[in-house]
Amino acid sequence: MGEWIYRNSADQDWISLIFFINLLFVFGMINLDPTRVKRLLRFYASDIYVSKHVNEKNLNFLSPFNLLSVFVVLNTLCLFFLSLSKFELPIIEFAFEYYYLFFVCLVFIGIRYVFVWFTMKQMGVLRNLKPLLFKSFSHHTQFALFLFLFIFLSYYTTISKLVFLSVFSLLAVLWFQYQFRILFSLFRRQPQDVLYIIIYLCTLKLIPWYWFYIVTIEPRL
Repeated sequence: MGEWIYRNSADQDWISLIFFINLLFVFGMINLDPTRVKRLLRFYASDIYVSKHVNEKNLNFLSPFNLLSVFVVLNTLCLFFLSLSKFELPIIEFAFEYYYLFFVCLVFIGIRYVFVWFTMKQMGVLRNLKPLLFKSFSHHTQFALFLFLFIFLSYYTTISKLVFLSVFSLLAVLWFQYQFRILFSLFRRQPQDVLYIIIYLCTLKLIPWYWFYIVTIEPRL
């Protein structure tokens, strides 16, 4: 990592604003529950975080803390695509593209949330799967916080493309590892619902993200 970059172009003002807004979301989470955020940042003890906070109040994904977490995750995802433009991968270059991607992600997550809740309720497994969904959501928030810090450093310093992709690849591998652990525990808890779990994986995990890639990312490559 090299020297810090001072970006004084007027064209970059909206990007600095996005970083600032995401910081406000993070500070909002800290203000609501500093202990929870502190536990959330303990990457090595995510299971302890889940066991401490998996209660009926926190399982409400529309609570203020969880809503702020969603905005942090979405904003960080969009910032990641924006940061790729620094390394000649221009998925996002202009403000309107950023806002469009954020809006699409927000609608996508909202529809997926309603569909997951409705499907699980109809299957009669919502109560049993709520803790696992919360665990998955918590991992998303954890990785978003660390990725946001890394993106901030990469954008305002002369970090190389190799270092950027290496760190991101490491975070991606860890994320997939955590998700596979959740799926394994899901199979172990609900072995009689294997068919439903496979349907869940295809319809709610794989297909939506493939559709998201086709609609928002592929046209810009």
